[in-house]
Amino acid sequence: MDKKKEYDYSKIPFTGLGLIFGTAIGAALSLIITGNVIWAGIGTGVGLIVGAAMDGFKKRK
Repeated sequence: MDKKKEYDYSKIPFTGLGLIFGTAIGAALSLIITGNVIWAGIGTGVGLIVGAAMDGFKKRK
């Protein structure tokens, strides 16, 4: 039987994930609260900063 290959989670680019999820969450909340998508840019920036911080923390370990 073949052994299942385990995925190496240390190779996940959290900066990219933060960018994607920050934009999605920022746009969704903006549409719900204000009715326009102006705040999606702020969600993108916050997601990028949080993802980059997570990548930096991951590299220190």
